[in-house]
Amino acid sequence: MNRQIVESRFRLDPELRFQRPELRLLAALWDEKRAGRIAPDRADFSPFVLRPYLPRVLIYEIVQEPGRRRFRIRLYGTLISQYSGRDSTGKFVDEIMTEQAYADFDRGLSWAADNARPLRAAGTYYFVDRSFVQFESVTLPLTIGRSSSIEQLLNITYYNDEA
Repeated sequence: MNRQIVESRFRLDPELRFQRPELRLLAALWDEKRAGRIAPDRADFSPFVLRPYLPRVLIYEIVQEPGRRRFRIRLYGTLISQYSGRDSTGKFVDEIMTEQAYADFDRGLSWAADNARPLRAAGTYYFVDRSFVQFESVTLPLTIGRSSSIEQLLNITYYNDEA
């Protein structure tokens, strides 16, 4: 089953008004690990630190191309794979969904990268098979090594219909 996202309706919430306490804790952990830097380093979020969240983790690599910025999926958690019906590791986000749906994703991912701040999103994904799911997520910007620029985005998503 490959459930391509064909439409999305979600709100971006830079004020971080989380419904799920797990996401509130992650945003606080991000701020703690930032320790005065522009953002935490990717190494600050080791698999050990992320262990309770690993099935729902997405890591996006920011790729600058002539005239545009793209987001490549570096890690696609198993729960995310179950909901989408595929493993999109290594693919660019604009390759796995419609242009309309990608516009929302690009807006949110770009905001987190440009502002170097966590971003909450909540809303609904609509799939090509006419199914849909509601979600809440946080996107956390990260640096790599000694870089002072945002190079990756860590996203953790919870779905409202999880058992």
